[in-house]
Amino acid sequence: MNNVIYLDYAATTPCDERVVAEMLPHFTNVFGNPNSQHVFGNAAKDALDAARLKVSRLINSDLDEVIFTSGATESTRIALTRTAKSLSKIGKKRFLTLPTEHKATLTVADALKADGFIVELLDVENDGMLNLQKLEASLSDDVGLISVCFVNNETGVIQNIEKIVEICHNHGCLIHVDATQALGKIEIDVKALNVDFMSASGHKIYAPKGIGLLFCKKSCVKYLRVPKANPEVEFGIRAGTVPVSLCVGFGKAAEIASAEMHANFERISRLRDIFVKGITSQLEEIYVNGAEASCYPGIINMSFRGCEGEALMMEAPRIAVSSGSACTSNSLSISHVLEAMHVPADIAQSSLRITIGQYTTEADIAIAIEELVAATKKLRQMSPVWDMVKSGIDIDSVFRK
Repeated sequence: MNNVIYLDYAATTPCDERVVAEMLPHFTNVFGNPNSQHVFGNAAKDALDAARLKVSRLINSDLDEVIFTSGATESTRIALTRTAKSLSKIGKKRFLTLPTEHKATLTVADALKADGFIVELLDVENDGMLNLQKLEASLSDDVGLISVCFVNNETGVIQNIEKIVEICHNHGCLIHVDATQALGKIEIDVKALNVDFMSASGHKIYAPKGIGLLFCKKSCVKYLRVPKANPEVEFGIRAGTVPVSLCVGFGKAAEIASAEMHANFERISRLRDIFVKGITSQLEEIYVNGAEASCYPGIINMSFRGCEGEALMMEAPRIAVSSGSACTSNSLSISHVLEAMHVPADIAQSSLRITIGQYTTEADIAIAIEELVAATKKLRQMSPVWDMVKSGIDIDSVFRK
């Protein structure tokens, strides 16, 4: 693996060494249960409170609005399932989301539909952005909840969360935001945004796997609490012994992200520009999918027309990239995100997700450009699809037959 350049930071990140160092004492020395009433438990409780404070500062929330979970998938399931069922008791049985959402959200949507909820997927524009006028037209008194991804995990498209929240609240609708790809990368102020629920994972910001957060606005806790739950364990919202060591790691990663976010954003933006220009200056029929004016620069969804994404990955062994989100990359079907954006089928099938992170260097980008340009030229020489493109045949109609 030392000879392969990692460019799949949207899938997961390595633990920052500073995070690991912060965690280590909590495996051996400060190992108590934070609910135990003795010195070991008190030390663990102090560490847990300190970690929660660091995470709350990253999103500008109150301490008791941060619930530690195993990750964004669990956070999303808790927020959507429990809230939807609570709201259904007062006649709000419509649930809205986008077809470009992460599979964690779409899976919950399917489950709600099976339980009798009216689930609707709101169309997005060709650039992946939600049309705010269409959103407003879709809202009515029976819509209780909507879930929207802040930064899309495949394209990096950033939705206008502030305006979406305003529209939803004007119509009496609560909103859950999937901030998995946004946390620690762009500024998030939950008080200014006025979101009701928000999910994120630690392993996307150089913390360990198995830890995440669910932000819940104080006024919305009533939707999430389980009857007779222990209020001393994550405010009665989640059961089980809290993994203090993982929370400490998450807290340290949040602290680092707060301090280094702007510098990382500028550096990653520069590397993105180098990569895109390096590819497009040497190859024709290259497409960057998603809204150029509203995207996180570390996620690049690029189509290399005339090549299949999986074939490109095989022909570029020196780089680790993805042909879609890590949760769906084993599937050879067209990305549901690109399909919802109405990307032509052959272009969608030729897409790769290249994601830049904290440890990516300019030398890494140069190698990625070299690998992908060479792989594309080789595959196009053997590709009947590329021959059809060059002949002016309507490829999209062929692919969709």
